[in-house]
Amino acid sequence: MRKILASLQQRRLFENHQEKRGVISVHNGYSLLFAFNLFLLLAALIFMQPQKLPSEFLQIMFSESHLVTDYVALTSVGGGLFNATVMTFVAIIICYHYRVPVTGGMISAVFMVTGYGFFGKNLFNFIPIFLGVRLYSYLMNQPLKKYLLIALYGSSVSPIVSFFAFNESFTYFGLFIGYPIGILTGLIMVPLALHFQALFKKVSIYSAGFTSGMICTMVAGICRMFGFDIELRTIVSQSPNLPLVFLMVSLSLLMIVYGLVMAIKRKRLNMRAIWSHSGQIEYDILRESGVYNTMINMGLMGILLMSYVSMIGVSLNGPIVGAMFCVIGFSACGAHVFNALPLFAGVLLANMLNIYAITETVTVTAAIFAMMLCAVTNAYGWKGGMIVGFIHTSMVLNIDVLHGGLNLYNNGFSGGLVAMMIIPLLDFFQQVATLSLNKKDKKKRKKETAAQQVTAEE
Repeated sequence: MRKILASLQQRRLFENHQEKRGVISVHNGYSLLFAFNLFLLLAALIFMQPQKLPSEFLQIMFSESHLVTDYVALTSVGGGLFNATVMTFVAIIICYHYRVPVTGGMISAVFMVTGYGFFGKNLFNFIPIFLGVRLYSYLMNQPLKKYLLIALYGSSVSPIVSFFAFNESFTYFGLFIGYPIGILTGLIMVPLALHFQALFKKVSIYSAGFTSGMICTMVAGICRMFGFDIELRTIVSQSPNLPLVFLMVSLSLLMIVYGLVMAIKRKRLNMRAIWSHSGQIEYDILRESGVYNTMINMGLMGILLMSYVSMIGVSLNGPIVGAMFCVIGFSACGAHVFNALPLFAGVLLANMLNIYAITETVTVTAAIFAMMLCAVTNAYGWKGGMIVGFIHTSMVLNIDVLHGGLNLYNNGFSGGLVAMMIIPLLDFFQQVATLSLNKKDKKKRKKETAAQQVTAEE
């Protein structure tokens, strides 16, 4: 009986997470996530027209949804916000039901679902991907909790379901093949994601995006082989969309102010711990630095992204706001202002030299999503960050042809390819520089030794 009581007490202490352990509590973590979801819901209710909500929500769910399908342009700001709210709620509820620990990776997965809820991801095309991951866990006799984050990240392939279900080329047969294909895609997503994750030396925090890109490239190739061409879409809002500006600025400031107040109140303000972070995804910045410091970091990244968009004079739309939410979420995994700036510099350099307009949606989202490679700055310095930022821009602006827009994580696919190609080269140059320094040190030591010998002889 004593052992049972001790076990229960220990579990209760773990779930409440004493402050000295530096770990966010399960209860407090989910409370903040639900508060974030409530913030989105209130914003959706303010900016939507209630009488149009059912029709707009159905229009979103029954659209083909592959890149680029801006739900704000397809319906309205309120419609896009409401879909993102629903998807966020589903992601949080699933994690809460399976008792997924509140970590940086979990936060980033939820924000990723929120971001892509503005363009491409909806309840209809998310369910089969989740069922496929659930089937994998059943076949492997493993708890679903182990693969749940892959299910959230891997739902980037959701447009596969909508494409087959609602494309005119498949007529009514699409409704019967869309879900089985989605389940199969979710099933193979897990082993591929686990395999590809080791290829990037964990400097790309979008490894799931690379997996999604490979799967969607294969599906698109099979479709084209049988004559079913997948045309890229450009349904993007061109309106000013001031409600979205208000949403992003208010959310960023709210996180900064709340994080500052709580961190100062508890005497735990320590942003240096985050800014000196390596940015590699295996380190959990949320548990290392605390929830309030992490919230400040997330808010600062939001302000940085809004500053960039304002500087180039771009109107916010679904894809741009969605990209911002994704990067704000990944700020819980190591992205911060100081390792982001060299990447921004590389992207800006590429945008100044290429033929694409800097204000195009695809160019703006490429600049924002470049933050996936933030760990490169820490590992290889600001020069390495500029190089990968430059090359990422050249890749992402041309890579959507491969998967036909079926992969929502187009930038993740590009980031994975960049990591695979550039990181070995950066390692090579780093080793050459190290060997060169070692040779200089040896020569210097020989000269010093010879000088000492001459002095001793004299």
